[in-house]
Amino acid sequence: MPDAPGAGVVLLIRGGWCGMNETPDVDALCQEAKLCLQQSRLDKATTLFAQVLAVDEEHAEAREGMASACFHAKDYPAAIEHFERLAELRPLDARPLINLGAVYNRQKEYDKAVAVLRKGVGKDSRSYEAFYNLGIAYRNLEQRSMATTAYCEALRLNPDMSAGHVNLANVYVEMSNYRKAIEHYNLALKLKPGLQRAEAGLKRAEEAIEASKVQISPFGRLVETGENIRGTVATGAGRVLSSVERAKDRSTIGDLAAEIHESAQEVTSQLREEMTEAILELGRSIAEGADRASNIVENQDHFQSSLGRSHVLRKRFRDALAALGDHESAMTSGDDAG
Repeated sequence: MPDAPGAGVVLLIRGGWCGMNETPDVDALCQEAKLCLQQSRLDKATTLFAQVLAVDEEHAEAREGMASACFHAKDYPAAIEHFERLAELRPLDARPLINLGAVYNRQKEYDKAVAVLRKGVGKDSRSYEAFYNLGIAYRNLEQRSMATTAYCEALRLNPDMSAGHVNLANVYVEMSNYRKAIEHYNLALKLKPGLQRAEAGLKRAEEAIEASKVQISPFGRLVETGENIRGTVATGAGRVLSSVERAKDRSTIGDLAAEIHESAQEVTSQLREEMTEAILELGRSIAEGADRASNIVENQDHFQSSLGRSHVLRKRFRDALAALGDHESAMTSGDDAG
């Protein structure tokens, strides 16, 4: 099932004191408001932050606190307004943009979330929170290849994020890549034993793999497991399989066919979603010329990253096909199927 709107969004809040140049009264108001925010006394916090902003509307710490209070109070339009203003006050800081993307996810405005989060990544490419929130947005836009890329980058930057492993596994399930899903559900459970979402997802993925093995019947060989099957069964090439060989063949064919299916889906999805977007963005930035030179560099990096991922996925697909061919050769030449 898709993530709940904005499920697990990560909000970044700067710590520290209010500006040192403020009057003592404003300083005191800011600190009291922060304490109320930490204690989840949201009404009181917003009242105090509003008093600070009435004195100095460019007070960045109070603006950030107000935005956070509005977010936690689920007043998302107000949170958007304050994070947008904060982004203007701190043009070099990626955090207001990342937080703005998190709010847009909660609002189900996923296109807007992607736009601001991409800008956030441009300012801070080491922010796992930005990539995690991008994964949420892309998944809800049904751009699953882009979602996996975003979640994988988030986990590369922070491999101990159990929610990231679960969300990535959920996308892999939607792509019928059950083996990768199982891998990440298990990683989530290793980090957080008993995590219900991971346990439920793991069970579904394992059941899906077993179901796919029963349904696959390639090359005319018998893969069902009925009790009435006895003796030997001939393949289309005249090769006769013993009952033991038949069981091994059934298991191997099921695994190889599932691998081919999964890798083919990943290749087509990545080409349709990630590569297409990367090419279009690079083309647009080049057309805009020297005025957008930084965008050209950013989009070229995105294109190169997408191209590298495409090579990896296509190699996996070719290797799976080659393994199936090797298995067929072994079966028809009389070699041991195991």
